[in-house]
Amino acid sequence: MTAPDYARLGGIEWARRTGGRLSRSERRTLLAAIVRGQADYIATRWRRATRRVPAGARGLVFADFQPPDSRFAGLAEEAAEEQSVHVKGHGYRTWAFGAALAVLDGEEPDPEVLYVASLLHDYGVAEVVPGEDFVLRSAIRAERCVADAGLGEAIALATADAISVHSTADVTPEKDGPGFYVGAGAGLDLAGLRCGDLPRSYFTDVQAMHPRDGVTRAFVDHIAAEGRTNPDGRFAQLRRCGFNLLLRANPLDRG
Repeated sequence: MTAPDYARLGGIEWARRTGGRLSRSERRTLLAAIVRGQADYIATRWRRATRRVPAGARGLVFADFQPPDSRFAGLAEEAAEEQSVHVKGHGYRTWAFGAALAVLDGEEPDPEVLYVASLLHDYGVAEVVPGEDFVLRSAIRAERCVADAGLGEAIALATADAISVHSTADVTPEKDGPGFYVGAGAGLDLAGLRCGDLPRSYFTDVQAMHPRDGVTRAFVDHIAAEGRTNPDGRFAQLRRCGFNLLLRANPLDRG
């Protein structure tokens, strides 16, 4: 994977420049992407209901996925402990699901960037700030982990960008790298997006280690607060498009 364009819609340089405020044309771009994604959502719910997961997913076992053994990953785990139990658990499940989806897709995102960005992508969501997308605060915490691990600017940018772009609808593995799988893992955990792409046994094992208790209610509240405070942001648009309804209809909450 090549480095993304950090100034693109949803990227970290875009978020720093705009504070996360969408222009009219950007809102139209993301709305079109959300509409296009509806067919995929219906298809994945059908696959889950009929247990027709892709052939390449049938051998995926959560125990085969191990976190990176590095100081960078360890520092992210320490930072994750500063989050609420709901945000922390969501971060670990985001990594577990995103990593599995990457294998299924035949992609190889940087494992450390994917892990750290997954654990900390919602770090800033607990306290809303007018005019500032919460991903900016999440990125700052991740960048502290980069600095404390003694890593360079390239890793800091890649990690911050993966966090920033995760809540953008118009993403692809080719142009968004690890950020695509942070978003895919987060969307699966919260709303059941791509829920038909992994075997039920995988979800059972992930949730046994990182229980979902209370996560839907917590994130309905987080999304509402962010949307009210930053009405021109990406969470506000997702909420207007019915994202909270998807959260409440998440099949992962029903076994």
